[in-house]
Amino acid sequence: MLHNKNPLWVYEEEDLVFNASPGVVKFSAKRDFTSYIMPSVMFFIGLLILLSFVQDVLINNYEKMMDDNGDEPCWPEWEDRIILTNGTYMCKSEWDTYRQGYSNYMTSENHYKFDEYGETYEHRWSEQDGYLFISFIPSDRDHYECNIYVRESNLPENLTGNEFWFYYWETPTFPDWCDEDPRTVNRQYTSNSSIPFNGERLYQVYETSGELYAIEFEQFTDKERIFSGYYYIDENEGDFIVSYFPLALGFGLMSVPIFFGRKKEFVIDINNSVFTKQFVSTPHLAKSKRLAKPFEMYLVHTTKEIHSSSEDGISHTKYASGMELSVSGEDGNLIDVIFFRTQDARKDFKQTLEKIEFVTGTTIAKPGDQKD
Repeated sequence: MLHNKNPLWVYEEEDLVFNASPGVVKFSAKRDFTSYIMPSVMFFIGLLILLSFVQDVLINNYEKMMDDNGDEPCWPEWEDRIILTNGTYMCKSEWDTYRQGYSNYMTSENHYKFDEYGETYEHRWSEQDGYLFISFIPSDRDHYECNIYVRESNLPENLTGNEFWFYYWETPTFPDWCDEDPRTVNRQYTSNSSIPFNGERLYQVYETSGELYAIEFEQFTDKERIFSGYYYIDENEGDFIVSYFPLALGFGLMSVPIFFGRKKEFVIDINNSVFTKQFVSTPHLAKSKRLAKPFEMYLVHTTKEIHSSSEDGISHTKYASGMELSVSGEDGNLIDVIFFRTQDARKDFKQTLEKIEFVTGTTIAKPGDQKD
């Protein structure tokens, strides 16, 4: 006779949870606390991702989503924007603004430094052709790394984006000091000095594949540094898959406990002549097979294969011997119910087998009684 796969494996009688009512026997494996850790972790990670999606995409964009006919691409709570000459919008929000306190601000000729995160950060700067050149001064390198900025005071009051595109494509000549060795410069700093640039915004442009995607700025105040910027907003709401991937990922991880790691239950229902494999909790996702009439059970010695893979990718096969409790299906095949990891289930699982016989009203047949 053919055998269905995946019976319930039991090592000790104490590992088996047995529930019975007239004509119905239910089996499941006892589980400890550790078996719930991984499904729970996956569920909460998925929940956090889902809540993040709801916050970023649904709640924060609610007004914009409710105003599909509006011609304002920037979300209502974004308080600042730049309109480029091609009509696209660059938007800024406090959500994308980072503020960091600093201390011990000091200046020297075209140099400044300050303390932040318990470290001292030193910079050199100069201005020419309407552009600002600033470099962090490394302690272990023989050259500066100059970045180009444009001061807020060099821009018109009503920005259109033209100024930034011109600034980006017409890259000016770097000053000579950008190629010098910063270790050869002797600097004498003065404390309690004023902040250079008068606390105005210093803009920097970023692009990818020839397309502008961000105009960021840094700004010093008397107490903190502010980092923020204007970011390109796609009026087509961006790529659907990218935008809603967190939603699918969140639901997927939250579904892990539903489909993996849940406690399984095997049910022999003599009253309705049905054998069922299902999850204990809802949804049960039950799979059932009709039982033979009259009902028959068998207990036979058998060997199971255990497949595993090592870290080097090599597959290994081990064998486990024991005794298997099977019932006859209506189609003439045996249905494997419980695989006992013992050579004498009658002795080691005596109480369980006696309960099954009592509830089903059927004596477990010997191997020689099995019908072909």
